[in-house]
Amino acid sequence: MAYYLYTTRWDVQASHGAHASSNATREATGYEQGVTLEPTRKYLAYLPHSGFHNQRIALENAFVLAYALNRTLLIPPIRLGEKPIRYVEYDTLSQYHELSGREGLEYCLHIPAYVSQPLECLHYSESSYLPWAWLVDFTSIYPHVPHQHTPSISSTWSNTYLNLTNADIYTLKDEAPYQYRFVDVMSPASRRQDRYQEMVHISRLLGIDEKLLQLGTLFGTTRLVLVNSDNLSIQDIVRRKMTFTNQDLLIVANAISQSLGYSFSAVHLRLGDGSFQSTNEITVNKVWLKLLHGVIGFSLSEICGLASQFGADVGDICYQDEIKIGRRRGLPIVKQRPIAFQKNLPPANVTCRGLKHQNPKFERLNQPLFIATDLPSPSTHSLLSVFRRIFPCIFFLGDFQAELKSLEEIRSPYDGVYLYPFILPFIDALVASRAPSVVGTDKSTFSKFVKEILWVPPEHQTERGSRLTSLAD
Repeated sequence: MAYYLYTTRWDVQASHGAHASSNATREATGYEQGVTLEPTRKYLAYLPHSGFHNQRIALENAFVLAYALNRTLLIPPIRLGEKPIRYVEYDTLSQYHELSGREGLEYCLHIPAYVSQPLECLHYSESSYLPWAWLVDFTSIYPHVPHQHTPSISSTWSNTYLNLTNADIYTLKDEAPYQYRFVDVMSPASRRQDRYQEMVHISRLLGIDEKLLQLGTLFGTTRLVLVNSDNLSIQDIVRRKMTFTNQDLLIVANAISQSLGYSFSAVHLRLGDGSFQSTNEITVNKVWLKLLHGVIGFSLSEICGLASQFGADVGDICYQDEIKIGRRRGLPIVKQRPIAFQKNLPPANVTCRGLKHQNPKFERLNQPLFIATDLPSPSTHSLLSVFRRIFPCIFFLGDFQAELKSLEEIRSPYDGVYLYPFILPFIDALVASRAPSVVGTDKSTFSKFVKEILWVPPEHQTERGSRLTSLAD
């Protein structure tokens, strides 16, 4: 029997998969049912790929290009899931998006748990699509860069809603991830090859008459080389507007940060995939060292004493003299006690998992530490034992189930999938960004986003007793 013929809404036991009931759920907003192309406008589209932050960087670049080209930007949805669509050359990447489209698969949500799923529904709930408008507010950008949010970029959807023929589309296909770099002035800096194979002057694209200019990948923080002051201004505006403004997320993040008090520190550790996984022990030790030295203010000799006293395995950092360690690690010199450890701030409203230090010289270690990480079961993971041994008041996102509960029933308006497991990293990032001091993972776009976009310096935060609802500077 064809499962798409089912018309009954199955009322099954609640879960966060494809079988979950839609009763008492909330649908994410920001969904545009249809997109109509205006006859007098030209449009720009591109193919996103990889994880959330790579998609975010590509969108930033797309906004700037759309502005420079005087085209309306078609914004694809965010794709969230454990298995991102990786970069491949244009034709294959386009096909990946075609195969991952959700058009016609809505029936997958309503198949009861006791019925075998058809092949096309097996992984339906392992990823989801979400409108950018649900997460970020681009309203103020619209006068500078007109844009429309699209629920899909598959040809099935575009043929239905955009009504474009092949003659209406100019496609610039890439065959490598760093094939094209876009520049607004041909200068010696822009001609440097670096990893990019070809320089494309934006003026060349201005001469394209087709209604839709379709690009491939736009990921890359150096994808654009800009000199024009207007282009640079738009780039800065767009980056600042990438702060999360969704009230559901902000309310939860505020509640957690208030529980931690106003003097907690935060660490963002990316360790679970790719090159970060292969160097995870080095990364943990490096971040641990930066936290103790650069944020809390212990000298390197004191840190080595801590490691010895509490049995923390920190590799070979304590077998070299202090000056060489400091120079090699590029560690900051702390001249005064950081704000995160001032005693006159309100206390945390949480229970520490360990016994607090009684020795006055270790008192600073009693302040709450929030660790945002992609490691599974971080409260027991062996890699984080170096933190747990020394910090009695260490917390992870999983410690705040009561605060997180309000997010459990939010569904995507595009495919009906429950978003809870996919939006937890956003809460992790928001909570970490509330700390007066944050230490991140080198070369992580997620850590960079937390520190450079979400984080607000203590002197710019609101007065004691309240929290920011917008993280824009």
